[in-house]
Amino acid sequence: MIQTPIDLLDHHSHIRLRLSDMCAIFIDKKRPFRCDDTLQTAHCLEMILTGTIDVRYAGYAQHLVAGDIQFRRRGNYQLFPSDDYTSLLIFMENEFVDYFLDSHVPEFKREKLSADLPPFTFKTTEFIKANITQVIQQILHPQNYSRCIVKFASHQVLLQILSGDQSKTFVSFLKDLVSQKKIDLAYFMETNFNRQLSIPDMAKLTGRSVSAFKKEFTDRFNTTPIKWQINRRLEYAEYQLKHSNDPVSLVAYSSGFENISHFSKIYKQKFGASPKSARSEPVL
Repeated sequence: MIQTPIDLLDHHSHIRLRLSDMCAIFIDKKRPFRCDDTLQTAHCLEMILTGTIDVRYAGYAQHLVAGDIQFRRRGNYQLFPSDDYTSLLIFMENEFVDYFLDSHVPEFKREKLSADLPPFTFKTTEFIKANITQVIQQILHPQNYSRCIVKFASHQVLLQILSGDQSKTFVSFLKDLVSQKKIDLAYFMETNFNRQLSIPDMAKLTGRSVSAFKKEFTDRFNTTPIKWQINRRLEYAEYQLKHSNDPVSLVAYSSGFENISHFSKIYKQKFGASPKSARSEPVL
């Protein structure tokens, strides 16, 4: 499992926009990425430059080719790029989307959309291509005002997509992103307990501030998110140890533990025996 954008920043050229909590990443052929389990923690505007990529989400599958543009809300995806795939990824938070909508469609009444609606895909234009070229130039050769240039270019790309969307579905989609809907905490934690998520990540992904997330979580579960997460991982690991033939190391990693010795230590503290001892019982 990888997390985007954070896991891409160390391997690809990028630029961060400090004030608007955005970043733009240039994916080139020298550093390909491929993952059948991707947690996207921010909304993403992707512009395919070369090659192709298959994007799977909630039962939907989309095949994108050079010239396609896709807007994906934060969530879980499976991504399968071709060997010659390159792209420009612009990650943004609700604040930027909200600012964009207030600037251009403040009175628009959105229609109710399905939460599982697939990402929106569009075709590029010559104007958008010019903006993409400018963004990549600023990423590869940053200078004074590069962050401002990237921010305004992102704004213009969204504006071009908006102007070509006669059905106004894209506007409804963007409005839905910033509607401040909260995700049920129990559902979210059960779905993501083995992912490497920080408290700010959990809060953002469930539509809450950090303080509100901590308070609501403690009130509901009578423990902290981290303690709940560790306990749930240990319960999952115990089940896997007793009902599979996977190596202890694989069980630890799949449960969300990155350090085997730490896993063994806290497993023994909880269950009174080492993970290996669970293998003394026959697999059912």
